[in-house]
Amino acid sequence: MELKRYTDAAPFEFGDFVVRELSPEAFTVGSVAEIIVPIGAERDSRVSEKTHRMYTVVTGDIEFRVAGQTVRCGPGDTIHIAAGEEYGFHNGGYEEGRLLLVRVPGPSRPERY
Repeated sequence: MELKRYTDAAPFEFGDFVVRELSPEAFTVGSVAEIIVPIGAERDSRVSEKTHRMYTVVTGDIEFRVAGQTVRCGPGDTIHIAAGEEYGFHNGGYEEGRLLLVRVPGPSRPERY
């Protein structure tokens, strides 16, 4: 067993976002990260290189663009993005957003959240 405590996962800046990698080092088949999305922040469109990328909105109102479709997600909503799909997201709401990101396989270095 390996435990990674939230307080031990040092946050780092990634563009407009603050990211906290939450995966224990022993967990190599995937990864979990928290992403803080400030009001007005945008993740430019890119193509997912992961087999699975799932974002769960913890707080806020995040608009996702996936494969030409737009969907607004709120707390508790989870969106799946498959390998090869183009996606991006934007916080057009009135509060900071928090996302929980699950990636399979886990991050390669350097990671591109």
